[in-house]
Amino acid sequence: MIKYPNYKDLTSSLIQLDMIRLQKLLHMSQNAIVTAGFAFFIGIKVNNLFEENEEEETTLETTIKLIMHMILIIVSIYYSRKLTKFIPFIFRMTKSYDPFHKSSDGEGRFGSALALTLLLMTTQTNIKKRISKLQKKMNDSQ
Repeated sequence: MIKYPNYKDLTSSLIQLDMIRLQKLLHMSQNAIVTAGFAFFIGIKVNNLFEENEEEETTLETTIKLIMHMILIIVSIYYSRKLTKFIPFIFRMTKSYDPFHKSSDGEGRFGSALALTLLLMTTQTNIKKRISKLQKKMNDSQ
């Protein structure tokens, strides 16, 4: 037997607009903007650490630098998420909104995750060049 969701609850949740919902959306937006700022500056610094030279690197050197670059991106993501928690929610309008409430479905992380992904991957031009270089070497060897 197929179990259907409770459409009445889903519909009312979808169209609900109260102070809690407004503050939740503002909080998600604030976190996304702060995360975007961190991701932009961290992304530029990480990208500059792994400058991609036009000179020939061996496949092994390119692979090692690519792996190191990815590890540093992962560490940067981890710590940038930690740093955003230090910024208090500035749009709190009621005492009933709990800015530290963790959503069971992770919806509060969506904006931050999107900001991290867009800005970090946009700033990582050197990792893109290394991936392209490895792809070209793989295609040329076949």
